[in-house]
Amino acid sequence: MAKKTLILLLLLVSCSESQTVVDEPPQSLNSEEVLNLIFDSYKNFTNNPEKAVDTIWGFAHENNKEITGPKERFSQMLVSEPYDSIIDLREYSYEVTYEDETNVHYEVKVLAKNNNYFIITWVFEKTDCPELKKQCWLTIAVTAPSYFDSGI
Repeated sequence: MAKKTLILLLLLVSCSESQTVVDEPPQSLNSEEVLNLIFDSYKNFTNNPEKAVDTIWGFAHENNKEITGPKERFSQMLVSEPYDSIIDLREYSYEVTYEDETNVHYEVKVLAKNNNYFIITWVFEKTDCPELKKQCWLTIAVTAPSYFDSGI
């Protein structure tokens, strides 16, 4: 009994919240839910950078990962100019600028932590996700944050 308790305790300790993040997208979500998960990760980036990177990377299309990866390089890109301007953002809003059955383009307006406003185009594609055995929405393109005057 003590051996089982020790094994259970070790298992619980080794499965802390920061280690249970997966690099793959969770259950099939719509593109808006995926966008919100990604931008909420940016909003709370400093609270748990590893989890934020895992979430953002997990929703990247394989072709996108080939360009921006490996994940360590991607992580450095997020904290470098110009992408670092949206880390720990204060607020964001978005609207769909293009949509069909397999693609959605969002225009995302961000109020950064330094009170500057930025605009980003985020593009998703609905594609086969073998690990889910169904289709899911993954990031295929992102524009660099561009400064604009005001208002989200």
